[in-house]
Amino acid sequence: MNQVIEKAYAKINVGLHITGRRDDGYHLLSMVMQTVSLYDRIGIYRTNEDDEISMDMDYGGSHPEEDMTCGDDNLCVKAARLICSRLPESHGYYIHLVKNIPVAAGMAGGSSDAAAVLRGINALEGDYFSKNELCDMALTLGADVPYCIDGGLCLCEGIGEKLTPVNADWNAHILLAKPPEGVSTPSAYKWSDEHPNPLHGDISAVIDAIKKNDNEKIGKNIHNDLENAAKHFVPEISRIEDVMDENNAVFSRVTGSGPTVFGIFDSEDDRSRAAAALRKSELCADIFSVEAVRPDYTAERE
Repeated sequence: MNQVIEKAYAKINVGLHITGRRDDGYHLLSMVMQTVSLYDRIGIYRTNEDDEISMDMDYGGSHPEEDMTCGDDNLCVKAARLICSRLPESHGYYIHLVKNIPVAAGMAGGSSDAAAVLRGINALEGDYFSKNELCDMALTLGADVPYCIDGGLCLCEGIGEKLTPVNADWNAHILLAKPPEGVSTPSAYKWSDEHPNPLHGDISAVIDAIKKNDNEKIGKNIHNDLENAAKHFVPEISRIEDVMDENNAVFSRVTGSGPTVFGIFDSEDDRSRAAAALRKSELCADIFSVEAVRPDYTAERE
């Protein structure tokens, strides 16, 4: 096998709590992460050029304000170089990324792409590395990358390395809405450190409610410690949430450090009305109707 095509799914944070900070500056977190059905598509091709990593990109459904680099700063390229450096015999690889997940949206698009490259090259190399070894490599690329190796519904703690899968299938109609402006993740954490929020949700109650498909209970217990920071940098977030709530969202929140808002709806009709209202409002650059999914990356591999 000389080529493989991987899906790289987006995620939402169904709760994000900052629980501390390490001496090296990394924030300690407790998060519930859920994969959703929006994904990038990544072709990975083994070439005859020793150690050469090349990449190009098709923006697909994504509309970034600036082109993403396909050079050494791209997480896909970093992931390819990392895994190849640890193989006993390295090969050259060409990566073709079709980008559908919005850039800088708080949905782990870049992290998921990097995880897909690790999975794909590992498959092309005969599954040389174990899942744990892939996750160890993933952590050096970013806090969300280990989660993105498998995805699904998961409690993520520490700086992203402590993963506890949750056995539940969340039946929810999810609407994603991203305003044109982005939010810098480091800036969001810095602002949050300077403006601590005394309010906290209940992660355990959120997980229990997801298991019971009790969206109202999720809404009562969910909290994102970075939401106020995201709204500080992108005030339109509050207006997007208002439009969702006015159209019968059970609840709406920011995912990650923003600026994307996700709304949870009990019916497809309500979600469709909210999507139409948001399009009319012109508050959003991207709007997606998605579902919660539990990927089977091996089965979905092409």
